Amino acid sequence: MRTKSEARRQAIIDTARVVFSEQGFAATSMSAIAAKLGGSKATLYNYFSSKEELFVAIIQQFAAAHLCEVYRLLDAKAPLRATLERFSAGFITVICSPDVTTTRVNMFLERDKSDIGALFYERGPKQGLGIVAEYFQQCIDLGRLRPGNTFLMAQQLFALLKAEGEELILCGIRKSFTAEEIQAMMQRAVDVFLRAYGTGADN
Repeated sequence: MRTKSEARRQAIIDTARVVFSEQGFAATSMSAIAAKLGGSKATLYNYFSSKEELFVAIIQQFAAAHLCEVYRLLDAKAPLRATLERFSAGFITVICSPDVTTTRVNMFLERDKSDIGALFYERGPKQGLGIVAEYFQQCIDLGRLRPGNTFLMAQQLFALLKAEGEELILCGIRKSFTAEEIQAMMQRAVDVFLRAYGTGADN
């Protein structure tokens, strides 16, 4: 059961998510969030030291709710290709979702004005890359992947998974992709990755 403090913190995050979505990061103030919440700005600062910290908390919670389930698919004991395919399809689905797109656009707009870009990277993409890199090392130890810089390998896989759809989403050309389109993008990315690093020992 949540404590009163935890419930209040969650209410702040939920309210801030709505305000950021409606107004954008730059136009949103802690006062606006407090007004929407029905409390004081001082209350917000009891939980978050800055607007940037609050924004990153939203990112972390989203990742915990969506991407953590995707990362849990990375089981080095399971067949490599099937595991990469399940992970990759889930990853593309999440990064192309409207919530993630809105968050990333807000972050890009503010990256030169505050430390939000660094906070976003350290608490989001970098942690995910680390999880994938650890999985790759386990696969290398089992002889399923060729030895290499596992963090770089993770970066390259992420780049392949974003290659076909990310720019279309960020530029507003597409709002979403069908399950069939995501499967096709995933398959092409995994094929390229395994041609570069696979050993053929898939079981």
